[in-house]
Amino acid sequence: MLSKKHKGSIVYRVTLWYSVFIVIFFALMLGVAYVIGVNLGDSKGQQKLQHSALELGQEIEDYENFDDGIYYVIYNKNDQRIRGSLPRGFDTKRGFTDEQLKEATNGNITYQYFDVKIKDSTEWLRAIRVKAGLSHELKMFLLALFLVAPFLVVGIVFGGYRILKKAIAPVDKLTQTARAITLSQDYSKRIIVSEQNNELSRLALTFNTMLASIERSFERERQFNNDVSHELRTPLAVILAESEYADKYAKDEAELKESAQIIRQQATMMKNLVDQILELTRLENGQTFKKNQLDLAQLIQERVTAQQKIFEQRGLKLICEITEHQPYLGDELLLQRVVDNLLSNALKFAKTKVKVSLTNNGHEHLLTIKDDGPGIALDQQEKIWHKFYQVQTARNKTNTQGVGLGLALVKNIVELHGGQITVKSQLKKGTEFRLYLPNNISEGEMR
Repeated sequence: MLSKKHKGSIVYRVTLWYSVFIVIFFALMLGVAYVIGVNLGDSKGQQKLQHSALELGQEIEDYENFDDGIYYVIYNKNDQRIRGSLPRGFDTKRGFTDEQLKEATNGNITYQYFDVKIKDSTEWLRAIRVKAGLSHELKMFLLALFLVAPFLVVGIVFGGYRILKKAIAPVDKLTQTARAITLSQDYSKRIIVSEQNNELSRLALTFNTMLASIERSFERERQFNNDVSHELRTPLAVILAESEYADKYAKDEAELKESAQIIRQQATMMKNLVDQILELTRLENGQTFKKNQLDLAQLIQERVTAQQKIFEQRGLKLICEITEHQPYLGDELLLQRVVDNLLSNALKFAKTKVKVSLTNNGHEHLLTIKDDGPGIALDQQEKIWHKFYQVQTARNKTNTQGVGLGLALVKNIVELHGGQITVKSQLKKGTEFRLYLPNNISEGEMR
């Protein structure tokens, strides 16, 4: 007898269920096969008999004695058979009637026949089929099916059990892999997936995809920690060096002030870095923010005006094309940060000018900030949204100081407002950032 463990298994229950189903299915199949053998297709058989006879009468060169259950016999004008063979028991002395379906019965077998005058000839074509009753061939087929059915049932049940047991095997592998990952905390482990494309293999692939996602998350966290440590190491080293110099080697007040100024600059840099990290963390953790009605055009214009002098000092033109009032519901401080970061990014790389424009197509606001700088290579355009990633790192570290958090912060703020930001750039042809914000205020809600 089967143990409770086996009786409770999915494989056992499914095997038992489909075994009962298969037995019932074969019993029904035998009954249906008998009914079909007697009754199915009489009307279609008649149509087929007539159609094939008419067709063969037009193209007699395609003649065959027997084809697809129909006997074909050719007679001359004297009603003598010259080609073909008749089915057993069919009366050979029946007269010809052009294109009329006739029936003839001999014992328990009923025949249907159809006569056609052969085209361009004096000969006749007679097509004959069995109408009712089981033919010898069908009887033999049903007998064979009845004898073979038990062996088929046993073979299908046994084979199905083995296939089902093998198919369920990935579930055990999933369990084992999950247990191993839990114990080892090694998210690089993967389940071996078979080449068969079925539900369990797709489940294993989904599980592997989930593991890959978790592994990437841990890698990003590890990389984030490494990047933060790297970015903090330099200002900390400078602060320690300047503190030691001021303590041991400074000769006068001027050198002390110089060291204090350097320490203040590095401490400010560290503070800004920590502030941006905290702000990014709050945004990524789903920080709630209060939406207020504001004029998006006015907000952008004010930020452009505030940075106008900085651009002029760098010898750059800051062109602004904003001509209309655009009401919007959003967090004013966060949106100011978006505009400031995008303008600061353009300031770093522009050669002669930066162009800012704001439009509305009735569905969304579109802010574009375009510079004529060196551009961004295609393989780097997805990476610029990553934390601490900087294009042309060597140049950034000398002329355009930054830590690579500005664009990551921008992307988070935009998505928090239900918007989208994209970049379009070509090397030596400049870069254009496009920020899309959906219209979220109706005319009736405007103050």
